This record gives sequence, C-alpha cells and structure tokens, in this order.
Amino acid sequence: MFPLPEYPAVLDLFSQEAKEIVRTSPPLGSLPQEVSERAVKRVMWKTGGEMMVGFKSSEVRMDVLSFYLMCQGVAAVSYPYSREVRLVSEKTAETIRYRMYYLFSHGYGEQCLGVVRRYFRISRLENRRVAGEEIPKEDLFKLRNACLARAGIQVPSDRIPPQYVPEYTLPWVDLAPLLRQGRIQLTDLYVVRGSVVITPYELWDMFAWMMSMKCEEYIAALYERFTETGPPPEVIGKVGERISSLFPPELEVVERGGRFPRGKLRPEFFPPCVKRALAGVGSGARNYAITVLLTSFLSYARISPSGKAAMRIKDFVDNLSVLQEEVIPLIFEAAERCNPPLFRDQPQERANVYYHLGFGMTTEPRLEDSGRSRWYKTPNCRKIASSAPLLCTPDETCKEVKNPLTYYYKRLARKS
Repeated sequence: MFPLPEYPAVLDLFSQEAKEIVRTSPPLGSLPQEVSERAVKRVMWKTGGEMMVGFKSSEVRMDVLSFYLMCQGVAAVSYPYSREVRLVSEKTAETIRYRMYYLFSHGYGEQCLGVVRRYFRISRLENRRVAGEEIPKEDLFKLRNACLARAGIQVPSDRIPPQYVPEYTLPWVDLAPLLRQGRIQLTDLYVVRGSVVITPYELWDMFAWMMSMKCEEYIAALYERFTETGPPPEVIGKVGERISSLFPPELEVVERGGRFPRGKLRPEFFPPCVKRALAGVGSGARNYAITVLLTSFLSYARISPSGKAAMRIKDFVDNLSVLQEEVIPLIFEAAERCNPPLFRDQPQERANVYYHLGFGMTTEPRLEDSGRSRWYKTPNCRKIASSAPLLCTPDETCKEVKNPLTYYYKRLARKS
C-alpha cells in the first residue's frame, strides 16, 4: 500500500484522487502564497521536486494544487502548445518519470503499476513468452542494450540495473494516444502477437509522456474556457506571467511585447471552417464568415497569441503594418470571393470589420483608435456550428478541440 490513500495523485495528476483534492480545496485563486511559489518552482525542478515516500497528506495536497495552479496560470497568459506550455509539459514528464523511478526503487513498484494500469494493460513477461510465443534470448539482449543506449548508460554486463531489462508487456493499441502525438514510433517497438515488450525504464517514460500529453490537452481546454468565459482571477494570471518571464529575451520574437507562435500566418494549418470562409461563401453565411470568424481568427492568430481577455491591438504592435499587410488583405479577398461579393451590396461591412478589430466604426483605422470598440475573440466551434453550419465540416483534429485557434496552434505544434 502507498503511505496515504491519496498518494496516487502524485503520479497521476488527473486521477480521481487528484480531482477530489481540487474539489475539496478553496478556489485556486485564493490559495496561500506558498502554493503559488510551488506552482512556479515546478518548471525549475531538476527532478521530481521534494519527492519522498514520507509525503504527508498536506504535502500531497499542495503538490496537486500547485500543478493545477501552474496549468491555469499558463493558460491565462499564453496560447495552447506555446513555449510556456511545452515547458510545463516537459517538466511534468520529468517529474513523473523521476517519481516512478524513486518509488520503484523504494519498494512501491506494485503500487505504481496499479496506477499505470489505469491507462495501460500491463502484464509481466513470464518465461520469455507472449501469448504462447517464446522470445529469443538474443532479442531480449538487444532490447536491453537499446534501452541502455537510449538512457546513455554504459555498465558491465554483470551489473546492469534491473530497470533496463525487459520485464513487461502491454497491448500496442494502448499506446495509440502516444503514437498519434508522435511521442513514440510504432517501428521502434518490439511487438509480439499484438503486445509490446518493454523495460521498466520504458514504462516510466510512456507513463510520463501520457501525463505530459494530458497536461497539454488540459491547458488547451483551459484556454478555450477562458476565451469563452473571461480571464481567471488576477493571482492565477500572475503565476503564468512569472513562468513566462523565465524565458531569456533572446528566445522571444517580440513586437511590442507580443510573443508570436510561428511568425507569419500558416494557412495550411488553418481549420476547415476558416479555409472554407477564405474560399468565399454564399449570401446566407457571408457576414458571419467574414466579419465574425475571419476577422477574429486571423487577427488573434497573427497579432495576439495571448489568452488574456480585453486586449487591444495596440498593446501588441507599434504600427498597423502587420494588420494592413497580412491580415486585412486576406479578409477583404475572401469577402470579394463571396457570392455575391460582400462589400458590393453591403459596403458598411468594411467598417464593421474594423469595428470587430476594436477600432470603432471606421474604414481608415489609426493605431490610437485601437480600443474604441471591443476586439472580438474567435467564436468557439459550437457557436460556429449553430450560427453558420455551412462552415462547419470537421476533420479529425476538430474532434480534439473546441475553438479554431486551438486547432491552429495544435497543428503548428505538431509540425514544428
């Protein structure tokens, strides 16, 4: 048994044990300062943090709450799959990997396997057989040596640590989420009758990657929620800002404080609804496609990757060249492709585009006018489907997100 009933939460941060800790705690925005400090320190840990078998109940609670505060902080100030999110994701994987190693080495291997089995159907490799088929000894030696090489370990053959020796099997289909995300490659796996043969070291890696992936998905969902409902309490945003400030300035692409995910727009990664709007639509969907969807999506994707609400374009740029040279032409060209062209019979929609960008009703925007009206955020997928169903033709990535911007950032991250 683990020392505490809630102890699995230090490994599976999305477990029922962890969720119960969050549910029974005060709101994250009202937690003591020490939790905020730990939330920031998590991204600087070299290993698993203050990891020990003797964790008290209060320490487990602080660990879980600091994780969720860290995720919410980053979601409040950054876009999904940004460098901040990647840092949080990588550090989460490092933390879980170290904790698995620590607990296995302190006699809690079976308890750890119980947590892992919530995601992977782990079995022990008995007598070198998988589903009745015997694995050649030389193959097991090759798997062991390959694992040692990946870990950068060189030891005499008579002193090889047990974590590098093949010991477990699991159905390869259980690894489908990691395969889809490119965390592992099917060609790198040793598969026998549908099962993958792995070492404890590889098991720790796979479980750590699963937690890392779930962390990214959770932050993306938070970003979508904050986009729709507004920003979280200020204290949560400050945690995110402190994490963001850890990056050296020379790593940033900055235009008046705006950090851009990939520089110029990448239309090949746009979601289907945006591509359809860019191609021009009929009279029934013109206004929504151009003035509501394209205007918000293109401007936020290019000018402001931030998750903060109530921003103005002038908070991110010193002049309107990016808007006028990269964003507006795409919007106006799409309007011209509509049937009939949008501005020919509704010329006032030109001014409405700038109104939705936050410049008030004008056709000649100036930087100082930014903030005269609200800079409209990109509508979520549910609103698009109900307001302009013609635009909504989901693909596989659409099933993983709830907002066109999240789709774009996810595709960018996968190709980078």
